[in-house]
This record gives sequence, structure tokens and C-alpha cells, in this order.
Amino acid sequence: MEEKYVFNFLIPFIGLAFAFLINKVFPRAQFRGYDVLPFFFIAGCSLITLQLKLPLFLPYGFFIYFILVIIVAISSAIKNKNISLGKTIRKLWNYLTACTLFWYIGLLFFMIK
Repeated sequence: MEEKYVFNFLIPFIGLAFAFLINKVFPRAQFRGYDVLPFFFIAGCSLITLQLKLPLFLPYGFFIYFILVIIVAISSAIKNKNISLGKTIRKLWNYLTACTLFWYIGLLFFMIK
């Protein structure tokens, strides 16, 4: 494997190790270790798109889109007072974690070609 591809794999593995460490240090916290994974996977996706010479705005555009979804969810929760804001944001953050994981895996397959 070439040296330039090492960080593509190293950054997400650092994120997984950090998530494991958070789970061990704070076992009863409201947040879980996998809550930090989107930051590491977005950085990994950014490196892959940079090395494949794809448009660099893709990972960060996805993250900004997700922030806009959170803003819409918050405004909806404020208008409809019966919707729990915390549960809504938690569910959206879990979706972001899953989406960044699948995006990273998809870019890895794209890198193999």
C-alpha cells in the first residue's frame, strides 16, 4: 500500500479507538463513543476525495446539509411543542453516523476500482 493512502485508513481507525475509549471511560454517559465517529469518517472521506481528485465539497457539503436538517428539525420541534427536541437530535445524529460510515465504505470501494 502506498504511503499516501495510509491516512485514509488511519483516521477512521483512530476514530474507532477513540469511540472505544469513550465507552470505557464513560460507560453510563448519555452519549456513546460512536457519537464522535462522523467527525473522523468525514475527514477520511475528505482525504479519499482529495486523492481521487473528486470535488472536495462532497463530504463537507454533506455535513452542512445535515446541519441544515438539524436546524429544520429544531424549528419544527419549537413550533410543535409535543415533539422532543433531544430525541429528534439524537435520532438525526445516529443517522449521520450511519450515513458517514456507509459513505466512507462506498468511497473505499470506489478507491479500489
